Amino acid sequence: MIQQEAEPSFDAATQAYLAWMARFCALDEQGLKLKQAKMRDSPFAFLRGTFYRWSHHFAAVPDEVRSAPSFLIVGDIHLENFGTWRDREGRLVWGINDFDEAAELPVTSDLVRLATSAVLEARREAFQLTAFEAADTILEGYWAHLKFGPDPFILEDRHAWLRDLAAASGTSAQRYWRKLLKQQEIDEHAVPEEARELLRSHLPAGAARVRFFRRLAGLGSLGRPRFMAVAEWCGGLVAREAKAGIPSAVHVAVSEVDAPTGPSRRAVEQACRAPDPALHIGERWVVRRLSPEARKVEIDEVEHAPDQKHLLHAMGRELANVHLGSARGAAPIRSCLERLPDDWLRTASCLAAAHVQQDYETFLRGS
Repeated sequence: MIQQEAEPSFDAATQAYLAWMARFCALDEQGLKLKQAKMRDSPFAFLRGTFYRWSHHFAAVPDEVRSAPSFLIVGDIHLENFGTWRDREGRLVWGINDFDEAAELPVTSDLVRLATSAVLEARREAFQLTAFEAADTILEGYWAHLKFGPDPFILEDRHAWLRDLAAASGTSAQRYWRKLLKQQEIDEHAVPEEARELLRSHLPAGAARVRFFRRLAGLGSLGRPRFMAVAEWCGGLVAREAKAGIPSAVHVAVSEVDAPTGPSRRAVEQACRAPDPALHIGERWVVRRLSPEARKVEIDEVEHAPDQKHLLHAMGRELANVHLGSARGAAPIRSCLERLPDDWLRTASCLAAAHVQQDYETFLRGS
């Protein structure tokens, strides 16, 4: 359970987090500056960039919610932490995009954080659902897989609506590669040796004209070293990314962490999903394939989804796909949730969102 302790101020927590992060990787100052700028965009963006403050935000919810049993969960779950990849059969798969902050936490933490991100987005005109509707829909989807069992989202013979949302058109694919190639190209030897060797070894055999880039992407992981290799192979471009792997910010008070990326690896392995064969979670670097159909779904795509309710319902179901693996079945989760009042997620997510909003306003005043 996340303990209720006296929390440091936002600025103090941020400095402590950066000092702790520097124990595990070199800080990318350019990425940190971009992160600060992006976090000003909205409370939702601020939530994404400050997982190290989640214990403070989660402390606002009722004790009965925070007292749920702990399992290995996603940690940094939100509306933009979903994406696509191709499995070993070449099928398009949709699901949770990254597990960088996977940790042992109350199982309710993921549900509250996902719903909190929706509550914050519900204030925007483009969002179709109210805060209560969003929280209810996520929980309904989650319960569906608790009752009927996990089921990966394979976008072939099923989920045509989701494939229409997630699949890349020809125009969007071209736009994706143009954006990727606008990143800062660097000399091969500017890439740390381990990351460089991993990037080369994960490109397909025979890849030619390999170029290396320093990559700035995402939000929560901005500030970590992140590199990319782009090459020509069989008539087209291929790309791989190597991102520095560090422990979850849950451990920010701990100076030494054994197997920093171990929880991320286990969470992926235990989840009910069609694995991404190009994903490699090593001890110090996380390598993945980049392509128009191996990417995260952006928030504007969520906002303009034809049926947001259907999409948030799927997000709740996918979260259950992860939790059912780490909890080894639905029984321990169901027994916990059945003791909570019907409106528990509405209440908890709105309370957490209020804490995020307060932190965000403090951040804006100090930036």
